[in-house]
This record gives sequence, C-alpha cells and structure tokens, in this order.
Amino acid sequence: MRKTNIKFISKNDNIQLFEEVGMNISRKFYRNLKNTLISITINNNEADWNSIVNKGDIIIINYEVEDEIDWPLYESKLDIMYEDDNYIVVNKRKNLLSIPTKGEPYSLYQEVLYYLKETNQDLNCSILNRLDKDTRGLALIAKNRLAAYYMSPTHEKMERRYLCLTEGIWEEKEGIIKNYIDRIDDSHTRFCTDSTGKIAISHYKVIEEYKNSSLVEFILETGRTHQIRLHTKWMNHPIIGDVLYGSGEYVDGLELCSYKLSFINPFTKEKVEVEIKPNFIVNE
Repeated sequence: MRKTNIKFISKNDNIQLFEEVGMNISRKFYRNLKNTLISITINNNEADWNSIVNKGDIIIINYEVEDEIDWPLYESKLDIMYEDDNYIVVNKRKNLLSIPTKGEPYSLYQEVLYYLKETNQDLNCSILNRLDKDTRGLALIAKNRLAAYYMSPTHEKMERRYLCLTEGIWEEKEGIIKNYIDRIDDSHTRFCTDSTGKIAISHYKVIEEYKNSSLVEFILETGRTHQIRLHTKWMNHPIIGDVLYGSGEYVDGLELCSYKLSFINPFTKEKVEVEIKPNFIVNE
C-alpha cells in the first residue's frame, strides 16, 4: 500500500465535509476513500467527515492505494505537450492503442504509467479521449480519479479538433453532420443510421482542396467510436488510408490527426490549449 491524497477547495458555505466531498467525486470513489482513509485536514487542521467547511476552505484527504497494475509497463519516450499536477497532454503516435487488449497488450496507457513511475508520481491515470489505434495526435490524460471525475462528461468539458485528408472534393464546404452510429454484433465495425444506435454530431469545415482530395477540420460534439471515419464515409468522402471504411489504398495509413485540444482546468480555472501541426502527404 502507498499513501497519496486528493486536494480541492470547498465550493459551499456551512456544509458538512462528507456532503461537500460527495458533490465532487463519484459514489464509488467516495466509498473507496472511506475504506482507505488515513486523515483529513481542512486548512491544515485535522478534521473528520462531519466537520463543517466553508467556501474557499482547502480540503486534503490522505488515503492509501495499491500499486498493483494488471498490465506490464513499457518504456517509451512520451511526446508530452503539457503537464501539471493533474493532467498530461500527449501526442500519440500512429499504430498505438489507447488502452491495452488481450489481443494487443501494448498501449499508450502503459507507457504513461511507466512515465509516472519513473518520475515518482502516483500510478493512476485515465485516458479521457481515447484515440483509435490508427489515429495520431493529442490525448488528454488525468493523473488521478478526481481529475478524471471533474472532466466528465469529456465531450462537454473539452473541445477536440481534428484534421483529416479525405477523398475527393466536398460540395458543401462546411456544415453539421448529425445521425446515429450503431454497431454490428460481435464486430469492431460500426455504421451510420438515421434512427438506431447512439447519436453522433460533428461540425466540419473544408480547410484546403487539392486535385483529388480535401483537408477537412472536424469539431466533435459527441465522441462515438470511429465517428469522424464514419461521418466522412456518410458524406461519400472517406478518409484517405482508411482500410475499414474507405479504399485503404494509401500506404502510409489513416490520415487523421487530433491536432488541437482545449479545456478549462477545473483546479486552476485557467484555459489550457494545446495545438500541433500535423503533416499530411498529398498524393496527386
């Protein structure tokens, strides 16, 4: 077991500590805290769950966690674009899963845990915007459960912008794509529908046109699996290099990148904005 803590500032006046904490974390996390509690302080003074807190009070809850990790950790030089006490933004490379599976037990998740271990940080992380294996670009990672909770639901707390190189020339240069995404039973493949499945909303804008392809920006309102890949196919302009939903003839892989990410840091109230400049190879 290892000692760690969470720290946050009370948002309410004249309220019992357990009520304030319950407004800030999930029920599961709250139960975990009660079972592994070491101590609580309010403004550096010892307290308990029934103590009264007021707006602006600094609450620190010390508890124990286990360092047992179910997956092996892998050394890698992470391309870290931003980091603070609660969040990391990493530029994920192509052909890397966001989280491991039994079939492919190697992922960004394990690489981040290795980095946290090597830098003597808590071995706890949650990848908040899971990119497809073939999608490169910016991924936001929470370093603790409170940081992850504060960013939920992710699609409402974070703006995600993508660039993709698509087949052909778009007739409508910008607009909104709104439909539903459903799943084929026992398959990784999804498909768009008019009524069944989960709603999916994307805003798109053509940035540049070439002879036989277009560079298009997507801003997501929802975060469905394969959403951009399916929405470009729905518009008859699949992403170049998409072997699942397009022709897949482009040898360099899927031309899709999470290039810009912004959010309001819930701990500091400051806006965090990270942007990279992806390179797309246009074959004319």
